[in-house]
Amino acid sequence: MITKVTKLNDDFLGEVNLQGKTYLVNNACLGEAVDVVIDKKDAKIKRIIEASPIRVKPLCPIYEKCGGCRLLHINYQSQLELKHQKIGELFKKNGFKTPVEKVLGMKDPSHYRNKNQVVFGFDEKRRVVAGFYEEETHHVVNYESCYIQDEYADAIINGIKELIIKMHLTIYNEDKRTGLIRHVMIKRSKALNETMVIIVTSSEVFPGRANFIKALLASFKNITTIIQNVNSKKTTHVLGDKNIILFGKGYIFDELCGFKFMISPNSFYQVNPLQAKVLYEAALNNAHLSKEDVLLDAYSGVGTIGMIASPNVKKVISVELEASAVNDALTNIKNNNIKNVHCYCDDATRFINNLARKHEKIDVVVMDPPRKGSDEAFLKAVLSLKPKKIIYISCNPYTQVRDLQLLKNDYEIKFIQPVDMFPHTA
Repeated sequence: MITKVTKLNDDFLGEVNLQGKTYLVNNACLGEAVDVVIDKKDAKIKRIIEASPIRVKPLCPIYEKCGGCRLLHINYQSQLELKHQKIGELFKKNGFKTPVEKVLGMKDPSHYRNKNQVVFGFDEKRRVVAGFYEEETHHVVNYESCYIQDEYADAIINGIKELIIKMHLTIYNEDKRTGLIRHVMIKRSKALNETMVIIVTSSEVFPGRANFIKALLASFKNITTIIQNVNSKKTTHVLGDKNIILFGKGYIFDELCGFKFMISPNSFYQVNPLQAKVLYEAALNNAHLSKEDVLLDAYSGVGTIGMIASPNVKKVISVELEASAVNDALTNIKNNNIKNVHCYCDDATRFINNLARKHEKIDVVVMDPPRKGSDEAFLKAVLSLKPKKIIYISCNPYTQVRDLQLLKNDYEIKFIQPVDMFPHTA
């Protein structure tokens, strides 16, 4: 059936109307005439009758199967314009009139991810495959290289796949809960050329482990550390609780904005360090910090933004609930010889309420919550502190505008700056 793409939804999926119903389709551009086939509840584009001028050929052989890079069929400049439009519409719809700045994009939006994460499985011929789950399924799409992942990390994954086949290691079956190899995660620092390899297994018992490590190191000289992570649970979480260091120190370092940060297997770190620099500089430059300011870094993780802000303020107070992240932050502060950052392991809401009760002077609050956003209790606690400025960094603008409704009576939005952290994705 031939129809037109009438809209791109919030996830940048195309909308088409057929037989009085609206269907979502992948690989679509607004206004295109398309030939669509309906399969139960879904619709798929069989061919494009009239292509949009912003359409390009996706530079990935598994683009239509994987679903990770939903915008790879759109030229990059148009991707930025679409994201700018969505953010602008979102803020305007929620009653905010401050103009949205242009999205800060990348000069080269390829191979930017510093964390590769793949699952192992079998294809229909029972051959070992390594790749990504097809969208909304647990079918593993095999890959050799990924357009947005680190190329050296991709080569390591292919090498691990060959070793698994050669050494007859078993692949984990999530239904039967049998087999050994579940996932491989690789973390890279391009700045310092350090590489962490994490092999996720269902059991601590790893037959031929010493030979496996020896062969891997012989093929890839830039591996800094190798860790076996044991995850025996029936779970969708990639990493388990137990890490066994097989080679190296069990962590790597990266450099960001002139500071060195330790990256451990379970620690959160921005997956696009080039754009993380752009993001943090945009946030701090527009905070107009002074040497007399006391800055509170809430949801501080491993202390990244507080450390980067530290040369420009009198004092930084960092608060984070996750104990392992706080330990990493303390290590980072020590390694960078920073004297004016103070870390606390606590619930951010409780901690801020205690500061307010003590009438502590806080000039700037920086908040960077997870995708679910903040909550009313936290935001009321921030209001009780009465900081001069709030910098709200968000990876989910939809929960951000919800939270801003609770701040708008006391604060005025002066600046909205989108940063494209995940090119080619929704």
